[in-house]
Amino acid sequence: MIPRRLASEVLCVARRRSWSAANQFFRHANTRPMLAPPSALRHRLMSTAAAQSSPSRPIPLSEEIYHELADATMEVLLENFEILLDEEGKPGYEIEYLSGVLTLSLGDKGTYVINKQPPNKQIWLSSPFSGPKRYDYSPKHDDWRYARDDSSMGDLLNREIGEVFGRDVNVGLDDITQYIADIA
Repeated sequence: MIPRRLASEVLCVARRRSWSAANQFFRHANTRPMLAPPSALRHRLMSTAAAQSSPSRPIPLSEEIYHELADATMEVLLENFEILLDEEGKPGYEIEYLSGVLTLSLGDKGTYVINKQPPNKQIWLSSPFSGPKRYDYSPKHDDWRYARDDSSMGDLLNREIGEVFGRDVNVGLDDITQYIADIA
């Protein structure tokens, strides 16, 4: 198994260079390839459901695709929050991921709880600043959107976590299909 930090660096390089080079690295490191060109999955999502999508009416996702998207989202958040907390090194700040529930404790600033909701095919987020929200996947935007105002979960987390740390933060939820192995 390769260290999480090294995998993160390879992912960053893969985004700049080529998918095949990254997959070759992961195969050589004796791990499951984490990356594949998202075009096939994106094409499948866009062709079958994008026309039906609107902020008030989420698209129907198969259970398989929902789990691929939600798992990739949770893994990306976990990895990026771990890196952020390691860089900051503040006592009382911790991250935990257990049974599909990601808990980000920020000491006296509050606690974020982010979890998968398979029956609804949503991701639920509870923020100490903006409260609870339920996000549906949008193939049009390739991210998780809040139906009431069509806002992005990634944008909300970038803004709120950035305010906590007093700097720009990117939790990495733009184009979530880039993290999914091709399931088409």
